[in-house]
Amino acid sequence: MTHRTLLSLIGALASVPMFAAADELLPSDIGARDMGGGRLYVTADGRTLYTYKRDREQPGTSTCVDECASVWPPAIAEDNAEPQGAWTLVSRPDGAQQWAYKNEPVYTYVQDTSPGTMVGEKASGSWDVLFEAIETPPNVVIRPTILGQSLSALNGHTIYTGPAADCDGSCLALWRPVEAPWLARPVSDAWAIAESADGLPQWTYKDQPLFTYDGDYNADDRNGLDAEGEWTVMVLQDAPAIPEWVDFQETDIGPVMTTADRMTLYYIFGDWEKIRLTTCDEACVEENWDPMIAPDGSSSIGNWATRPMPDGRLQWTYLGRPVSTFKGDRMPGDTYGDKFGTGSDIRGGWVAILQETLIQNLAR
Repeated sequence: MTHRTLLSLIGALASVPMFAAADELLPSDIGARDMGGGRLYVTADGRTLYTYKRDREQPGTSTCVDECASVWPPAIAEDNAEPQGAWTLVSRPDGAQQWAYKNEPVYTYVQDTSPGTMVGEKASGSWDVLFEAIETPPNVVIRPTILGQSLSALNGHTIYTGPAADCDGSCLALWRPVEAPWLARPVSDAWAIAESADGLPQWTYKDQPLFTYDGDYNADDRNGLDAEGEWTVMVLQDAPAIPEWVDFQETDIGPVMTTADRMTLYYIFGDWEKIRLTTCDEACVEENWDPMIAPDGSSSIGNWATRPMPDGRLQWTYLGRPVSTFKGDRMPGDTYGDKFGTGSDIRGGWVAILQETLIQNLAR
């Protein structure tokens, strides 16, 4: 499968409709999005909600205050708000009431510049998207992959769906039905048990029969996409959308995101002020880096957004970090800018944007 094929498989999160399950009580200023693989909780205007690891050490208390709260604004409840279902209220030091889900205070993130973005996912190892995954049978799991949230066997092997009615004989030598134990019962209306061509009970998800492929030798292999027949990976939720001009390129450090002409893209890690003062000042930046300029009127897409530069132009950002190309890269596959400006004690600098950054670990 080519990288361009992969690119075409990636969908847009922001287009996912809002929903609330009929049996779920939600406060008026809280919403939810059906993400296929589960339920994402958001504010009324669609901003992703997060929980904070440190709050779990003091249940029912918000420990994100002062400077922390300026970056991770608490989800403040409306006046006269009342608890609803799993949603409760906690008091902040200033007396404001903050929403909590299952006793965990919830927040938004200032780097999420548009509905649907999740730039704060796993930030600093302490922040988790407020996401409830769907139930799965005991021998099926949801795993984050570069395609999105996908079904896998317990050993990590990719689960596919395809033409079950035509899969017998030689087909079953390569495509193994995901078996359901004889006494198994569906965990929800989306799951059912059918009889495969070899007479064994087989799991189906939303009426689509599930298989693994013998040509996948390692976890996360997707060799079945190149196999004969109409086989597709069972993706429940697409990876975040990317701009049309972004492509992928194999390099010595792995597949990276690139411009349309396959030149490696980089973003800045760490504190820009420290980088500017210790490893690469403005003259250094001018000499080595070209910012990725966005046309006026460009809209955020997935985890991509724009920021204004001092000269008034807009620069693309990815996961909240400014994106550039390196002037020292001469051809596709070059990654000479990777780790540029990091310094001897790894203060932060420019790193190539790896394809694997598309993987979103939504579950804790």
